[in-house]
Amino acid sequence: MVPVAAAAGGYDTGETDWDFLFQNQGAVAIEAATRYFNPQRDLTNITGALGPSIDVDETAPFMVQRYSIAARLGESVRCMGSYRQPWAGEADYGSAWTYSFSAITQSFTSEDFGLTCGVSMALEKGKLTLLGGVSRQEVNYVLTQTTPIVGGTTTTDVSDEATAYRIGLAYEIPEYAMRFSVIYNSQVDYDMTGTVAFSAIPAPATPVFGSISMPQSVEAKFQSGVAPGWLVFGSAKWTDWSVADNMPLCAVGTPVCTQAAALSGLTLLFKDTWTVTLGAAHQFNEYFSVAGNVTWDQGATQGFTSQTDTWVAGLTAVLTPAQGMELKFGGTAGIMTSGNLSTLTLPGGIPNPFGYTASFGDDYVYTLNASAVFRF
Repeated sequence: MVPVAAAAGGYDTGETDWDFLFQNQGAVAIEAATRYFNPQRDLTNITGALGPSIDVDETAPFMVQRYSIAARLGESVRCMGSYRQPWAGEADYGSAWTYSFSAITQSFTSEDFGLTCGVSMALEKGKLTLLGGVSRQEVNYVLTQTTPIVGGTTTTDVSDEATAYRIGLAYEIPEYAMRFSVIYNSQVDYDMTGTVAFSAIPAPATPVFGSISMPQSVEAKFQSGVAPGWLVFGSAKWTDWSVADNMPLCAVGTPVCTQAAALSGLTLLFKDTWTVTLGAAHQFNEYFSVAGNVTWDQGATQGFTSQTDTWVAGLTAVLTPAQGMELKFGGTAGIMTSGNLSTLTLPGGIPNPFGYTASFGDDYVYTLNASAVFRF
């Protein structure tokens, strides 16, 4: 019985999770999982330099996938190949609101192809494992917005690849289903390149460049059996979201890409966050278990965006229909807390001609997840 990772602040999907490395007690184990996110953030009282606007539903649902294959290499070494989508965010404001010059849609997606290994040694009643891994990550950002003066739409599409790594320690006492782990995930720096295209202008798309960093994080986790058939678990994660502050995108050939020279971009102005999870699981019989958890996710916003604190509760059913097979079905439901935002001023104190202010109440968010594990 393993807790399902929670979505964290900013654009974090919660999928920088390497715990499957510990789930393989046989020679080989394979995992496939999918998760559906549906945040329902509504912006109201929108106004700015262009005047008032209709209310908009800012967010759009999206899905992320996770695949893993883990193998034991002798008594002391285990390794896992993985596919993750660690960063994701979708927004769909539509074109009917007054500030469609800022955005109609936004999409930030990622892929992570990784290898993680652990080397173990006996220590007291259990074993100590040194963990390490490396990944090749790719991120992609797409923005569509109404084009001022000439009409039509502007489409920004930029991407890059970079290398990420992780290191950590874990201590396990299998007799008590006990495990403590601490894992550091590295910061990843991207030099984004791509184009800005104007639908109403019969000219080639403009090549652009910029940069953004996705944050480092440190996560501590624990789990332990506390009674026959019962397991408690929890985690605390710090994420360095303040590095993901601003990504101005400038035409290729611009000596230094600054906000003043930008043709497009992504502004977040995030702060560092904490995410804390507590939960318990109960095995009713050899075929059926249930795990529940509560998560507080500190919002990354400092007032420029709407990523406020989130409180969610999760429930997952674990089915074991046959030896070596495990199926999980579950989800979470919660509240994104209320607040206000203002995009009137861009980094560097530059006035945003298409900036606006808005407010939002306590909004709902829910996820659905399913996974299958096969052990050989």
